[in-house]
Amino acid sequence: MKRIVFTQHASEMIVLRQLNKKFVEECIRNPDEIMPAKENKHSYVKNMGKNYLKVIIAEEKQTFIVITTYWFAKVR
Repeated sequence: MKRIVFTQHASEMIVLRQLNKKFVEECIRNPDEIMPAKENKHSYVKNMGKNYLKVIIAEEKQTFIVITTYWFAKVR
């Protein structure tokens, strides 16, 4: 199983956006959707009930590097 490493920016955004690291880890380990993102990164999306959680990661052989994470609404 790959380990998950959080960048300083991702750690700051988790606090600022009132996220739970366990939610982020769940999104990475069991995503509902994986989409390509910029610069060889991937966007992992998880339905978390009221909103979706999106996690942008860079992937290495043994590591997921969390770049940023945020909520986005199902309906606007």
